[in-house]
Amino acid sequence: MTNFVPGTIHLNNCAMKVLIIEDEALSAHHLKNMLREVDHDIEVVAVLDSIEAAIRFFASKPQLDLIFMDIELGDGQSFEIFSKIDVEWPVIFTTAYQEHALKAFKLNSVDYLLKPVCREELLAAILKYRKWHAQRSAPNAGINALLKDLNGESFKSRYLAKSGTRLISVSLPEIAYFYTKDKLQFIKTRSNQDFIIDKRLDEIEGETDPTVFFRVNRQFIVNYGHIEKVHTWFSGKLKVQVQPAAYEEIIVSRLRANEFKKWLGE
Repeated sequence: MTNFVPGTIHLNNCAMKVLIIEDEALSAHHLKNMLREVDHDIEVVAVLDSIEAAIRFFASKPQLDLIFMDIELGDGQSFEIFSKIDVEWPVIFTTAYQEHALKAFKLNSVDYLLKPVCREELLAAILKYRKWHAQRSAPNAGINALLKDLNGESFKSRYLAKSGTRLISVSLPEIAYFYTKDKLQFIKTRSNQDFIIDKRLDEIEGETDPTVFFRVNRQFIVNYGHIEKVHTWFSGKLKVQVQPAAYEEIIVSRLRANEFKKWLGE
C-alpha cells in the first residue's frame, strides 16, 4: 500500500531554494509555513520586506530557484525592482489586487496568487513551477500560457452549477473533484457540497489545468490537493481516496496507472 499525504509534494533530491519578498510579517510567516507543509524540499533562504532590501540581496547574486513576491510593499510596488536590477529567477506574485495580474505576467511570472493565499492554489503554483523546471522550458513560454489563462483562452477559473432552482458560480479552488452519476455530472466542493453541472467530463477535462486536475477514469476528474491516499490495487490498478469521500471507489485502470503516477510526481 502506498500512502499519499494530501496536498503535499514529495520529490526526492529536488531541493528548492525560495526567497519571500513580503512586508507584512504575518503574511510572510503564514506563507513560509504553508510552503514547508506543501513541499518538504523547499528551503526559504530569506524573507525581505522592501524594494531596497531586495535590490541589495539580488546584487549579491544569491543561489535561488524561485521567488514569492508581494506587489504592494512599504516603499513602493515590487515591479520597480525589475527596472533597477536584473531579476533572473522565476517569480510567483502574491497580492490582494487583481488589477496587477497582466503586468505581473509580462515579467518573470510563473503564477499570480491573490491574498489570502490558500493551500490548494499555492500547491498548484508549486506544481506549475516544478513542471516548468522539469521540462527546462523558456520562461516566456510559461508566461504566454499564463496570459492565455488570464484572457480566458485556456483553463477555466470557475463553473456555473445548479442546486435545485439556484444557479451557483463555483471557483476552481473550491472544487475537490468532478464526477458523473446516473447520467448526470456533478461538482463536489471542498466543503462536501454536490452541485449539478451541464458539462460532460470530456469537456471539463480539456478546460481544467492538467497540473491540478487529472481524469482518473470515466467517472472522476480529481483535484491534486484533495487526494488523501493512493493504494496499489489488483492487476496493476490503483485505488484513490479523496477528501471529501466519493460515493463509490475510485479505481485507476492498469493502462492509466503509470500516467497517473507520473502526474503525482513519481
